[in-house]
Amino acid sequence: MIRRIFWVLLIAGTHFVLGRLVIPLATNRLLAITDNGQSFTWLVQLLIWITRVLYFPIITLSLYSREWFPGNLIYIPIVINSLLWGILVYGVLRVIKKIGR
Repeated sequence: MIRRIFWVLLIAGTHFVLGRLVIPLATNRLLAITDNGQSFTWLVQLLIWITRVLYFPIITLSLYSREWFPGNLIYIPIVINSLLWGILVYGVLRVIKKIGR
C-alpha cells in the first residue's frame, strides 16, 4: 500500500514540476516571438499543447475567481490536478502490467 502511494506521489510530483516549468518556458518563447514580430514556431505550439495536456482537466483555471484562491492558494487546484494525474497514470500502468502477464 505504501509503495503504491509512493509511486502515485512520485508521478504527481513530476507532473506538478513539469506543469510549473512549462509555463515560464512558453511565456518566454511567446514574448521573444512577439518582440521580434515573428509568427508562432513549432516549439511554441508544442509548449502550448503540452501546457494544455498537463493542466487538463483544470485548463479552465482562468475561469476561477481569484477571490476563491488568493495568492499561493491557487496551488490547491494545481496540486489536486497533479494528484489526479498521478492516480490515473499509476492505474493505467498497473492495467498495462496486468495485461502483459
